Amino acid sequence: MTDLSPAQTSALAYLEQTVADQLAFTKDLIRTPSPNPPGDERAVASLVCSRLAELGITDVVTVASEETRPNLIVRIPGSMPGRSLMLSGHLDTKPAGDMSAWQTDPWEPEEQGNQLIGLGSGDMKAAVAAMVYAGAAVKQAGGFPGELQLVFTADEEAGSIKGSKWMAENGHLSADVAVIGEPSGVDEEWQSIAVISRGAALFKVKVTGTQMHSSISDRIKGINATVEMARLIDRMDREFKQWITYEPHPLCPTGPTVNVGVMASAGVFYGVYPGNAEFACDIRTLPGMTREQLEADLERFLAQAMADAPDLRAELVFEIFVPATEISPDDPAVKALQWAADEVLHFSPPLDAFPGATDAPHFQLIAGVPTVAAFGPGLLPRAHSPNENMAIDGVWKAAKIYALAALRYLES
Repeated sequence: MTDLSPAQTSALAYLEQTVADQLAFTKDLIRTPSPNPPGDERAVASLVCSRLAELGITDVVTVASEETRPNLIVRIPGSMPGRSLMLSGHLDTKPAGDMSAWQTDPWEPEEQGNQLIGLGSGDMKAAVAAMVYAGAAVKQAGGFPGELQLVFTADEEAGSIKGSKWMAENGHLSADVAVIGEPSGVDEEWQSIAVISRGAALFKVKVTGTQMHSSISDRIKGINATVEMARLIDRMDREFKQWITYEPHPLCPTGPTVNVGVMASAGVFYGVYPGNAEFACDIRTLPGMTREQLEADLERFLAQAMADAPDLRAELVFEIFVPATEISPDDPAVKALQWAADEVLHFSPPLDAFPGATDAPHFQLIAGVPTVAAFGPGLLPRAHSPNENMAIDGVWKAAKIYALAALRYLES
């Protein structure tokens, strides 16, 4: 371990003394349901506020677009002017889904070996708990310049409309830099520091055919919308990525991710020849990709598909486009995270792109806060899955990394 400042040494000592409390608080957060949909973060936000108060942190402001969707802004000021750093996590989780696939109660956390099992454990209640205790450690250490903020958002799992997007659009977010604690492992925990938050393009393709009595389909020519949709889905799955216009990025070597047919619907009922069908797609985009160019690529692809299949009538319905974001690898906050990770984990994770979308676009593109998209405990493939779990020691490792990185950034 390198020489630490007095504040860093004090913060680490505090976190060593509160390891059991950090884990217990993580379990309390898991026991407090906040599935989205339907979306109601009041109980878990209240729990966070209560623990902050117990830890002596009282500068907490609740902002919300509606009563059931609270967002928390926590301020921990230093002893002199300086930079501001935001640590952020979301309070909601995905729903539990198929309860029969869970081997345990999703809201009753269990320890099995070195794993903590429970809904939202890695995504991302452990990171929220770690940030709360990192904030307490920084506060009690004192003597640092600037300000540490903790921002806990609602509605991230359903697009952040009532969370970070609303906060950014209404002027509630301001800092020099932000770090989001999304789980940063894919194959192993703490695998990388995500300086890119890939964007998301969500759209549907509607296919029109001939609705009529199905008993005469062999006597009167009609267009089966379901069959035409199936053929188009197959072609799009095989070919569309080649039609996308984008600049390659060294941290995204596989390019955009194209998911065709994430939802599909067609037909009316038995006896009805299907006249309408539609399917939904999501594309995870790279920095520099725009909605306008992607729409143009889609329209070109559909025009060619219809030219090749005269019975195909397809219409693009573009719904949501969230741009990708990127923070400079040389940003002092990124350097501080690399240093802190090396102190705690004994290695410095490489820089990478977060595969999914995060709150980063709203922080960075609307509020103007450069954002590290993800560095937190847990494994992304286990999120949104039955029996969600993460390494138990991820909680206190995260707390130490966040506290050390915050002080390193603020003191430099």
